[in-house]
Amino acid sequence: MSITLAQLRERSRERADMEESQFVDDTELNYYINSSIAELHDILVQSYGEDYYVEETTFTTVGGQESYELSTIFPNNDFYKLRALDAKLNGDDYFTLKPFNFNERNRFQHFGVWDYIGITNVRYRLVGNKLRLSPAPDSNIEVRVWYIPKSTELVDDTDTFDDINYYAEYVIVDAAIKMLNKEESDVSVLMAQKADLKRRIEESSKNRDAGEPESISDIYIENDDFFYGRTRS
Repeated sequence: MSITLAQLRERSRERADMEESQFVDDTELNYYINSSIAELHDILVQSYGEDYYVEETTFTTVGGQESYELSTIFPNNDFYKLRALDAKLNGDDYFTLKPFNFNERNRFQHFGVWDYIGITNVRYRLVGNKLRLSPAPDSNIEVRVWYIPKSTELVDDTDTFDDINYYAEYVIVDAAIKMLNKEESDVSVLMAQKADLKRRIEESSKNRDAGEPESISDIYIENDDFFYGRTRS
């Protein structure tokens, strides 16, 4: 189900017992709500973020170019955390790329080619606001990027927030705490409620596929490595 910004504002005022007060105006309360949404977003990302928020996009490399501005890969400016990278090689097949440690930034620059045999030695890393590939691609190659976007920002009253299993209650309670803090009122009861909500969210959000829990990843078979070779050199 979804809940609108106007509904979040109304319920936050009710929780803070400030329905008739404009001590915190709507603009300021909208800021509190978006801040609380961002906090909930981080809790879900840290607990099991790839299950809830993962998105994908693609971009095409340029032969000989190592670095790519994130703003060109994510024109909507919604990038928050990188989940994985795949390179499209050997026709329509995608191959998993591995990150390099920063102290190994020069190790692969002349060691590996961008084909389904050499992909075992292609690496990537986020460096500042750029994505760096090593070695540089030798042609135009489609790269699929799995990423976690930034939290939803609500602007208009009709903008909606995806209320996963009534997790919006966390946003409402946290926004009410912020309102009462400005008023210098007692927030101890709401703080206890927030702690209980956080614990519940952290415990219940860890595995959305309840029938098939996560298994330990085998890093050596991500690209069918018995055929293509090991991904670790």
